[in-house]
Amino acid sequence: MGKENNAHPHTIKKFELVEGYVKSWIHKLMNNPNCKEVVFIDCMCNSGIYKDNDGERIEGTPIRVARVIADAMPRYTDKTTMLYFNDSAPEKIAKLQDYLPPDTKNFHIVLSCEDGNQLLKELQPRLLKRSGLHYLFFYDPYTATINWEALAPYFFGWGEVIINHMVSDTLRAITSVKRPETIDKYEQTYLTSIKELVDLRGDKNAYDKLIKNIIERLGNLTKREYYLAAFPFFIRTNAQIYSIIFFTKNDEGFKLFKKTAWKTFGGKSSNQNTRGRENQLSLFATPPEDKQCYNVSDIVDYIFDNFNERKTVLLKEIWSFVDRHPVFPTAGYQKDIEAALKHRYNCKIHGRKKEERTIDFA
Repeated sequence: MGKENNAHPHTIKKFELVEGYVKSWIHKLMNNPNCKEVVFIDCMCNSGIYKDNDGERIEGTPIRVARVIADAMPRYTDKTTMLYFNDSAPEKIAKLQDYLPPDTKNFHIVLSCEDGNQLLKELQPRLLKRSGLHYLFFYDPYTATINWEALAPYFFGWGEVIINHMVSDTLRAITSVKRPETIDKYEQTYLTSIKELVDLRGDKNAYDKLIKNIIERLGNLTKREYYLAAFPFFIRTNAQIYSIIFFTKNDEGFKLFKKTAWKTFGGKSSNQNTRGRENQLSLFATPPEDKQCYNVSDIVDYIFDNFNERKTVLLKEIWSFVDRHPVFPTAGYQKDIEAALKHRYNCKIHGRKKEERTIDFA
């Protein structure tokens, strides 16, 4: 069926992040009495089969997600799932079909071959107003191309959105772009004039911020509380290639996604090679804004910087505070954080009952 695409280490980490999140996400939703149907959408799914740098076969997002959900559904016989996988290349969809699990009474896969943005527009009436339905939408373009007209309605429904912002495409091409259709692509992606984009000249954080600002404006229009997380991915030379940006109106999903990302990266916030700097003591309690790889010590500094002027604080207040951070998790890291607070800042922790435990900073 043709040659497999290469999957570099950062691409494999992306697969692992989405798969890891879905493993927990599907059970949380299936155990929610208000959720009757779950939908997963990957409108730019590729063939699902790759080879890594050693020539070994690697499965991509659609195959991993389909297997995880298919394995979960036999225990939830009163609920259903629908998975939509689309790619504009017919040969990729034909190849993908050979690796997907079969349909069952409550597990269904719909394959299509068309423009991904057009598919999103077609699905809107079916998904966005159906009671008891929750969706996870993965938008993974090959370049810095985002169609906000197709995307925007999905920020208003009861679901979650994951966007792959291909900032490497922008960094590589923005200063030399001349073709009108390419200029239009960048202006539509960032909703900013090409002159302003060129003036940013390689500031990857600024391009990421433009995307986040657009999502925040959409989130504000929903008139409900929302949560936004973002994690950068790097190639072996430590150049950033893309950011995975996650949007949800569910605080549990937000905490779960952050926890999954840190687990995917081995207890830190990205796959950037920090060359041992993470083991050095920081000179500042608050990490610099352009830092791209955080670890538990950064969470500890953040807590100390915000609470050290208070003598005694309930730990549950601290966990609630950190849980709102766009990158830092507490789930799965509370014991490590407590140990680091004791070791690094000589904090004292008291109490055994979860709701009553306190920490002394002075």
